[in-house]
Amino acid sequence: TTSPTYYCFYESMLPITNDSTVPLQLRVYSPPGDSLLQDDTIVRVFGRIFAPPSSKILMDVTSIVPYPGDPASDNYEENIPNDTSVAIWGVGAVVNNAEYGADSKTRLFDLAVSDYVRDGMKSFMLGYVVK
Repeated sequence: TTSPTYYCFYESMLPITNDSTVPLQLRVYSPPGDSLLQDDTIVRVFGRIFAPPSSKILMDVTSIVPYPGDPASDNYEENIPNDTSVAIWGVGAVVNNAEYGADSKTRLFDLAVSDYVRDGMKSFMLGYVVK
């Protein structure tokens, strides 16, 4: 017999630029009796993503580390490092020739990426910018 696997799902927003975000749904493995994260908890996450066009990004989390403190406190964010960087590592195939941006230095290209997310292989296109 197999035992069931339990997950917690969290709805969040992923910062893309200083003033832009996209919806994100985190799926976190959660053994029975595990504690849930409080609303408004700020976390560092690592996981596999699927980013379909015009929809929320789905992430199967492999590591999640909440920043310490009480998210309900008025000064919670004062003790959080001001780092909203997003890093994405992907293995895929470049599907077009790089185009140059208006500054003649920035290169833009599309990358076809696949990964095992939500119990199956998922493929999507990732627009990539190199400065």
